[in-house]
Amino acid sequence: MNATKNLNNISLLSFGFVAIVVLANLFTTNNYGRANREVVESLNNTPFMANYQLLRNIVNEETNDYQLIDLRPEQSFKIGYLPGAVNIPFDRLLETESLKTIRKISPKIPLLYGADEPCAQSARLLLIAKGLNDNIMVLGGNYEKAFNYGIKNFDPAFVNYKDEKAQYDFNRFMNAGSTGSPERAPRPAGIIPAATVETQSAAGGC
Repeated sequence: MNATKNLNNISLLSFGFVAIVVLANLFTTNNYGRANREVVESLNNTPFMANYQLLRNIVNEETNDYQLIDLRPEQSFKIGYLPGAVNIPFDRLLETESLKTIRKISPKIPLLYGADEPCAQSARLLLIAKGLNDNIMVLGGNYEKAFNYGIKNFDPAFVNYKDEKAQYDFNRFMNAGSTGSPERAPRPAGIIPAATVETQSAAGGC
């Protein structure tokens, strides 16, 4: 009799432990809200690059439709940022509070920028996969280029500046459903590769 009672108690305890683990995963895991195919369709069908004329309009308060989001580390943000931007470091992008902040921006359109353009494009990809609206935009280039060409020394010749080529082929990555590092996009024939400079950002952003 006692043995049966003990087994029942052990079963109840085991069930309770499993239930707690399941509930904890539901509330703490970054579950993605879209399939890869849906994300790829968004990448292909939704224009998302913003130029420096739009940035100038935002800074001069000629439009109130956008919210700048700085993806760099907090230390870099404190040194300087684009007027009106809020700081959400890249490595905290999918945290609950960060996602709440981005969702509260609506009906404004999130406009992302970071230390480099591929970082901002990666952030857009993650947010769309998380289930946010497709209207998230990316500012061409990086913080320094945007500040110099879009605000400090506005130059129409650089109004559509953007990195020559994103570092990764996001469409290929999403279609493959890979869990590893994305493959680099193939370089078009006849293009002479430029010299590259390795840079590193402080931990906490991009």
